[in-house]
Amino acid sequence: MHSVIYRTRLLRECGLHLPEHTFYVDNIYVYEPMLHVKNMYYLDVDFYRYYIGREGQSVNESIMISRIDQQLKVNRIMIDFYVKHKDAIQGIKRRDQYMKNYLEIITTVSSILAIKSDKKENMEKKAALWQYLKEQDVQLYKWMRLGIMGIGMNLPGRIGRGISVTGYKICQKIFKFN
Repeated sequence: MHSVIYRTRLLRECGLHLPEHTFYVDNIYVYEPMLHVKNMYYLDVDFYRYYIGREGQSVNESIMISRIDQQLKVNRIMIDFYVKHKDAIQGIKRRDQYMKNYLEIITTVSSILAIKSDKKENMEKKAALWQYLKEQDVQLYKWMRLGIMGIGMNLPGRIGRGISVTGYKICQKIFKFN
């Protein structure tokens, strides 16, 4: 699942509901309960080891591109959650910053997958995602769109998309992700 563990009671109390038959819901699992977290603890313990690199794995880049609709669905659910609970989220500055940053990362992932697919259809889906964000919350949209990741994922033209992909590849090497 993810590198976050919650108390079962918190998950029950917050009413977490994950969509069925959908990949990438671990992002919702991490995101939504965060609204109800009062204390966090860091434990330097491996509770879960995720083997990366297996063919057919849901986080394999080519598989993620083929399932971009599911990634976008999860992304929209997260946007909706932030907008619906914005007042409560913004009540604690650190939580607001964490949840905005996490949403920004997921939106960046959705965007780069669309760009890397090199399909007009997926580029339209990316544009629709950013438009959806703008329609739901202009302030959040501006914060994301004018940030370094938002700018990097929306550079115009083929050269701009090439720069986005190059930046993504550099980040892959630095942060060692799939």
